[in-house]
Amino acid sequence: MFTARLNRIAAAGTDHGFVTIRLADDRTLNVKAEPASTILEEVYLSPGITVPDTEAWENEDDLELFLNGETCGGSVYLDVPIEAVRDLIQQHGGEHADQDNVDFPPVDYQIHPLNDAGHYPVYRGTQRIGRIARRGKTWHTLLLGGTRWAGEFTDSEQAAYHLLELADLAAGRATTAEQDLRKALAAYSLTAHRDEDTPIGWDRTSWLIIGPGNGGSFPDMGEEPYFMAYLHNPADGDEVTIDRAARVNDEWVTIVGSGDQVEKGPATVEGRSFPGRDVAALAAYIADWHRAPRTVRAEALSEFRARRIAALNLAGQLPT
Repeated sequence: MFTARLNRIAAAGTDHGFVTIRLADDRTLNVKAEPASTILEEVYLSPGITVPDTEAWENEDDLELFLNGETCGGSVYLDVPIEAVRDLIQQHGGEHADQDNVDFPPVDYQIHPLNDAGHYPVYRGTQRIGRIARRGKTWHTLLLGGTRWAGEFTDSEQAAYHLLELADLAAGRATTAEQDLRKALAAYSLTAHRDEDTPIGWDRTSWLIIGPGNGGSFPDMGEEPYFMAYLHNPADGDEVTIDRAARVNDEWVTIVGSGDQVEKGPATVEGRSFPGRDVAALAAYIADWHRAPRTVRAEALSEFRARRIAALNLAGQLPT
C-alpha cells in the first residue's frame, strides 16, 4: 500500500512543527520530522489508535501534547522509524483520500521511500522519472537514464517538481523558455544567439542575446548595441536560465547593452521585465528595440534612474 503523504513528509520534513496524516478509518496521527528522515522525531496518535508491542514503539512520552494551544489526549512516541509508522498506517486501511493539503498540496509526482543508495525514486503515475537525493543542506536531481546529478534545491518538493519538468521536456510534453522565446521572435523575423556559463561553485547560467543587424544576428559586442533576455525566479535571486519551462511566478529579465563608449551612462541597463509566460509581450518589446535600439535604451536608462531615485528616497538618502 502506497503512503504518498508519509513519503513526502519523510523527505521534506515538517519545518519543526507537526503535520497531520488522516487515516482511511478517519483517525489521525501527527508527526514531526527533519528533512530526509528515516526516523520521526515525534508521533502523536489520536485516541483509539494502539501500537504493537515492539522496539519501534517503546519510547512513549508521558508528557501532555499541546496542538494548536490545547492539551490533546492520545499517545506520543519519540524516535519512531518511518517503516513502523508506514505499517501502522496500512493497518488502518492506508491514508485517507481527503487530506489537509495546506502543507503538502496535490502534485503530479510521487516520492517513493528512501532506497538503499540513499535516494528517493520519483514517479509520475506508474512511470519512474528519476531520483532525488539530499547532500548536505541541498537537494539534487538525476533524470532517469541520466549520468549527472544536477541542481541545488532548498527542499525535496522543489527538486521533485524540477525532475518532473525535466521529464516533460525530455518527452516533448513541454518547451523550454528558450524555445518559447525563439518561436515568438520568429514572428518578427528575429533570431537570437544562445550563450551560457558555469561559474565556479554555481549552477550553469544561460541566456539569449539579440543584435540589431539583419534578422537580429549576434552583434560584435564591442561596437554594437545588444539585447539580452533570461528567465528568473524572484524567489531565487541567483537564477539566470532559459533551459527550463516558464512557471507562473517567473519573470523575464531584459538587459539593454551598448558598445558605444561615447554615450554617457552604464554599458548595460536593465530594461522592462515581463511575466515568464508572456513571451509575446517580451518579443514585441525586443522588436521595438530592434527597430530603434537607441530610443529603447534611452527609455530603459530613464526608467532605471527613476527607480534608483525612488529607492534612495525610500531609504531616506536624498535631501527633501
